[in-house]
Amino acid sequence: MPSDSSSSDLEELGVNLKEFAKKRQSRLGIARTGQNHTGPTPHVGDIPSELEYDTLLRCAMMVLKKGKELGESTRIKLPLDVKREARKTSINIAEVSGVLNRPVDHLVSFLCSELMTTGSVNKDGKLLLKGMFIRSEVQEVLRRYIEHFVVCKICESVEDTDIVRDKRLYFLKCSKCGGARCVGNAVEGITTKGKAKPQLRGML
Repeated sequence: MPSDSSSSDLEELGVNLKEFAKKRQSRLGIARTGQNHTGPTPHVGDIPSELEYDTLLRCAMMVLKKGKELGESTRIKLPLDVKREARKTSINIAEVSGVLNRPVDHLVSFLCSELMTTGSVNKDGKLLLKGMFIRSEVQEVLRRYIEHFVVCKICESVEDTDIVRDKRLYFLKCSKCGGARCVGNAVEGITTKGKAKPQLRGML
């Protein structure tokens, strides 16, 4: 039976904590009869209340709900605009790099390397690539860029990372978890790393 969209998260998971606690106490032989018990759950075998199953279950539900809300809040949507102009392909590179918080030249170098072409940015912030490329081709390259140069591999944040250059190498640093990793040189590309992860397809 489909779940009611107005139901709480606990109801959607099919868990009724009050009913679960009642049945659990009954199985352990500690359920009280003839009176309403409004106090804390009695301890069994000197187990702290914080470690009782229903308490741990409630905490787990809260963690899952918080993680879901955090994941939704960190999703980004790229305003990608790909057009063909004569024998060239234009991309709104300035707008895209602004959303990703990455330097335009860094993103341009990666795109040109992955698509094996050349290009330049005009005064309107449009990248003009030599050759004709369809939107799906550009999308796939941008997904690989996001996975390699934007997403933190530790906490999977996409809004709290930054690229720091040290000589000829680039390092991805996350201000949220403090993680850091070397991401190499954008000009080298990452064509050998395969396709981007499926979850990145919701970004653009």
